[in-house]
Amino acid sequence: MIRPVIKTAGVLLAIALIYWLCSRAGWLPSPSRWFSAAPVTIDESPILVREIRKISQLVTLNAQDEVVVSAVKPSPPGSARQIVTVFTPGAPPSMDHLVIIVKGQVLLGTELKGLTVDQLFIKGDSISLRLPVAGILDIQTNPSDTETFIEEGSWSPAEVTALKEKARALLAERVKAKGLPERANAQALKVMETFLKTMGYKKVTVLSGN
Repeated sequence: MIRPVIKTAGVLLAIALIYWLCSRAGWLPSPSRWFSAAPVTIDESPILVREIRKISQLVTLNAQDEVVVSAVKPSPPGSARQIVTVFTPGAPPSMDHLVIIVKGQVLLGTELKGLTVDQLFIKGDSISLRLPVAGILDIQTNPSDTETFIEEGSWSPAEVTALKEKARALLAERVKAKGLPERANAQALKVMETFLKTMGYKKVTVLSGN
């Protein structure tokens, strides 16, 4: 009855000796660490992403511009202008004209509401963030900033609204032609880099794109 116990004890002693040698060599954790508390690590990425999302939109450029848009359509049958044309030999077909001048401001910057944890990496005092590419956030035109230059004939509210939408599209085209989205993107990177540095991060990398 004693021999099996001694044999088992010898096996356990051999295992303990092997483990001690391995732990000394750094291959296995030391027994003293078995019951020590593991270091608590907190992933700050989700918290920071929520804080950045609260900003919603990072407006970095505000461009003010003025455009002229026009619309032309045949005068409706029976209208005074159409009747005059009918009784004027050689006169071209009667046309109604509408020309308006629209002043507006185009806001450019970066949408932050859709930012995800995958776009953010934090390690110690280093942080890397990838922002969406900046673009046009909004085009604001007020009725008080719209002037009717020419109005010949009858124009419905829907037709006037369609012409104003044409003006908004033209404002967007002019902004893009001037390269303002690229300037807004570069400014967004600088603003976000400064923001992250004020939060205590020493090494900050801010990129844009997918």
